[in-house]
Amino acid sequence: MKNLYIYVLLLIFFSGCSIKNDVKLDTDVTPFAQEVKSYNPSDFDALEEVYENLNYDDVVSEYASKLPGDFKVVRFRYFVVFSNLDEKTTYDLIDMDIRNTVDAMLTNYIDVKPDEVTAVFLFKDKESYRDFSINEFAIEEDDLSPYGFFKISRKAIVVRYVNWKGSTSHEVTHAMIQNDFPEIPSWFNEGFASMHEKAIYNNGKLTGSFSWRILALRRAFNENTYVPLKQTMSTNDTELYGKRSSYYYAQSCYALMLLHEKGLFEEFYKSFRDNYSKDRTGIKQLEKLTGMTVDKFDEELVEYIKSFKQEMN
Repeated sequence: MKNLYIYVLLLIFFSGCSIKNDVKLDTDVTPFAQEVKSYNPSDFDALEEVYENLNYDDVVSEYASKLPGDFKVVRFRYFVVFSNLDEKTTYDLIDMDIRNTVDAMLTNYIDVKPDEVTAVFLFKDKESYRDFSINEFAIEEDDLSPYGFFKISRKAIVVRYVNWKGSTSHEVTHAMIQNDFPEIPSWFNEGFASMHEKAIYNNGKLTGSFSWRILALRRAFNENTYVPLKQTMSTNDTELYGKRSSYYYAQSCYALMLLHEKGLFEEFYKSFRDNYSKDRTGIKQLEKLTGMTVDKFDEELVEYIKSFKQEMN
């Protein structure tokens, strides 16, 4: 157990890096808690779903020649998925992670839908993921997340698939938010996406649950380096994506999970979005909806985080 704990902390440490606003990175994440579906190879051909107003062909034309022939191409809703994963894994990521994330976002949060197709690249190995990211998107290797990112200006999601992670749902959340809340602060954007990394889908909603991210918070408690939520909500991108990025992602994630548990998260998202010009941190909206100061909410958040007694195993 001790060795596993050290391993996870190293993962969290090395996943944090400085980035520009154009790229939203995945850090340490976990997958959907879902019932495993049976799979029949004939299902794959029926997976495609397209909208008449979106141009899928240009996306396929732009990238198909740049990828090896073993990549499958699937047009699915607001995305074209390019994958060299095995057929069942590709199917499950589209039919569960992408479908459920899109459904939850459309049903509960966003009013302005994506108006362009986003390319999604799913890689089975680190080397091909790294080489494609560097060559196609000019990502510096030192700034490259080990697991995935959303390149906003290119409308592209790139994921190195690891079976215990939820990178796809994380990045799809970013893509679905972009048109609806284009000025969304990074702390909120990353917290929202992180909440969907490990989530239970039920009746059109995704409910975030206990995940590896709590390790960064537990470490902060143990080392007396816990930063108040108010500071996180006010932080700039340089700090948020700096050396303590895993902490900020985790605190934002659990704060939003607490709001969700209180039945306030959907209203908070819409209120923050609609009042952003008057409240660029979200603190005023948080205080208005919860009926308490942000410091008081933070006290409750600390108790909420500590209430999770699960061990990582």
